[in-house]
Amino acid sequence: MSPRPDHLQALPFERSDSVRERVAALEVLSPREIDQRLSELGYRGQQEARRAASVLTYRHLQRLRRIHLEGLAPEPGTRENCLFLGPTGSGKTFLVELLFKEILGVPTVIVDATQFSETGYVGDDVTTMLSRLYEAAGGDAAWAACGAICMDEFDKLATSRSDARFSGQQTTKDVSGFGVQRSLLNLLSAPRADFPPDFGFTSRTPPMPMELSALTFIACGAFSGLKHTAEELGGHKERMGFGRETGKRETAIAEKVTDDQLEQTTAFARYGFIPELIGRFSRIVSFSPLDAQTLGKILEDNVLRAYEREFAHEGLTLVVEPTVREWVVARALKRETGARGLRATLVPQLERAAYDHFGEPQVATVRLVLDGEQVRTVAE
Repeated sequence: MSPRPDHLQALPFERSDSVRERVAALEVLSPREIDQRLSELGYRGQQEARRAASVLTYRHLQRLRRIHLEGLAPEPGTRENCLFLGPTGSGKTFLVELLFKEILGVPTVIVDATQFSETGYVGDDVTTMLSRLYEAAGGDAAWAACGAICMDEFDKLATSRSDARFSGQQTTKDVSGFGVQRSLLNLLSAPRADFPPDFGFTSRTPPMPMELSALTFIACGAFSGLKHTAEELGGHKERMGFGRETGKRETAIAEKVTDDQLEQTTAFARYGFIPELIGRFSRIVSFSPLDAQTLGKILEDNVLRAYEREFAHEGLTLVVEPTVREWVVARALKRETGARGLRATLVPQLERAAYDHFGEPQVATVRLVLDGEQVRTVAE
């Protein structure tokens, strides 16, 4: 009988029984069922992105089952590194948190890329992401290796050599991230890496190894101005001399980068990223700006329900008139900050209602109504 191929041989290192039991206990869902679970948890919109993310989550689960339940070594090239790209407030990090932490139930951390610096300088080393994952797994490195890392604000690692402009500001980036990008090159492709279990605070604790073959790494960023950079590289440049348009080109903050533009590695290089680093991501998923209908659903199913529960704890019934909801959605669209704009618009109105009526036993219902362009509170 011929031996199995090398990539199907049993793993040479011992697997933890506790991790095997945890993986066996994970609920096996199809990509379509994962997508349905997202809807049940209140995620709205982004049909294309959530479809790709559901498949990403399913592959992560199957990879864990092959490694820990079947005893097979990871197949070369099957590790998932994904880049979520889209405007702020479009649901990128929220999607990661729901998929891996809530639905799948594996160790998941969301870290801020702006806190990292090149080794030897003030700031965190990129390997501290593994330290955070180790902490989220309760100090079990083998269980941590089954999880997912989401690096938020990834676009802020663009180097100072970039000539991409922040959308709406026409300024250049002034923070160099070349050192961090070089550190990430190895982390995104290495089968294992050492990390400081104490976050590097002391030199007495030796580094620990972590297997990375089953880890899913997701980077999220708005990449404001990337669409404009890609259009310039594609030939859509401002004309010079006679026939030049005198009006200044206005670039929206919330806009979707097309699939063709995502394939332009040169655009990412012009933006300030090492092409090899972008090449480490096997999938780049573009998120769309949220439209009025989707924002309305998020306001109804997520934002308002949270505040209705808060008012209910105070013995009050919160009623937000439909005209007020439409006003909130319109203001959020104008802000171009996605779902975050809903809370930013609604919170000042609710704060006034809370100030006036929390702790007042004679009031049973607080109603928000629209009076012209102003929202006012009516106590009943």
